[in-house]
Amino acid sequence: MEDLYFLDKELNRIHIIDTFLSVIWTNRYNAIGDCELVISASIENLNKLKESKYLERSDDDMVCEIDKIELKTDEENGNQLIITGTDVKNILYQRIVEKQTNFNGLVEDYIRTLVEDAIINPTNADRKIENFILGNKVGFTETIKQQVTYANVGEKTEDLCKQLGWGFKVTIINKQFVFSLFKGEDKTEYITFSPEFDNISTTDYVQDNGNIKNVALVAGEGEGVNRAVTIIGSGKGIDRHEIYFDEKDTSSVIEYDELTHRYPHGKQVTVEGIIYYQVDGVNIATITKNEEGEVTEVKLCKDVYIESLENIGYEKLATYKSNTSFTGEVIIGMNYTYKKDYKLGDIVNIINEYEMSINARIAEIIENQEESGYKMEPTFEYIE
Repeated sequence: MEDLYFLDKELNRIHIIDTFLSVIWTNRYNAIGDCELVISASIENLNKLKESKYLERSDDDMVCEIDKIELKTDEENGNQLIITGTDVKNILYQRIVEKQTNFNGLVEDYIRTLVEDAIINPTNADRKIENFILGNKVGFTETIKQQVTYANVGEKTEDLCKQLGWGFKVTIINKQFVFSLFKGEDKTEYITFSPEFDNISTTDYVQDNGNIKNVALVAGEGEGVNRAVTIIGSGKGIDRHEIYFDEKDTSSVIEYDELTHRYPHGKQVTVEGIIYYQVDGVNIATITKNEEGEVTEVKLCKDVYIESLENIGYEKLATYKSNTSFTGEVIIGMNYTYKKDYKLGDIVNIINEYEMSINARIAEIIENQEESGYKMEPTFEYIE
């Protein structure tokens, strides 16, 4: 583990941490990471902390905001300062989707739009973070049609990334917070962790089927028999596990600007006195106008609205699955080197002493540096 630094509010490195008792650094692929730093309690260190807001490592993307400082007196081991912090991508979890947002296009653009509207270019200037920017696009091709209102931006980003196998991060570059999506590489042909190869020990294999749901009834707007309802997923007999998602706040009525943004190549067509907004001959919405010809209401057609409910349902259903995880302490210096041969988010092969073999993504890496030495423990998540 290389140098650690304290940063001030303006993201300047103001102090190097050249001596410490221990560091636990936990980075997560598509969830919030955290850290803990233990240093000796001294007037000098306390003064350093007074002007420090963030903790950074020179050899890692994750930067943590300092949340808590604990002064612990210990006659045997000496007085200590225990500093805990949270990954700065927690900024996304500090924002909600303030207004109804309808989207039809690339998931990557959808996530970037949510971040843009909530943090970078919001309608309410108080929500803006001046030095928060979007990184370069990756070029993911997955698409989505969805309406979202009042959802937490971080939670929505996390859910979509977990569904699609993506990671997300907020790094600090040139004194700016930079939001990026990324995806680990498939290295199953090159990287194998196994006690047989003496590169992993104290393994813990867990298969948890207690949270499985494979069929969802998604209910949208309306009441009683007039309520919009759709069923997604599949499962038969004893293997069918159902769940209900209440999406009554997802409305079929949207703004005209949202309609044209979501379906930019459409046109208005009047059929038997009803004005439709069509794309390639397909009815997307009905349009109501007043006597002056101004649009007063835009309502998505039933099939389009149901498709929006289905997308929301599939996103939520993806979190209710069998979870197979595999943890183990990596033996440093054997076969592979972290950040050189593999990194957070990569997919590798795991074989334990009982010849259980899985391809798994490195979803979390816990690094622990103490006076006694360095340890690194990854958590692997099964890839279906």
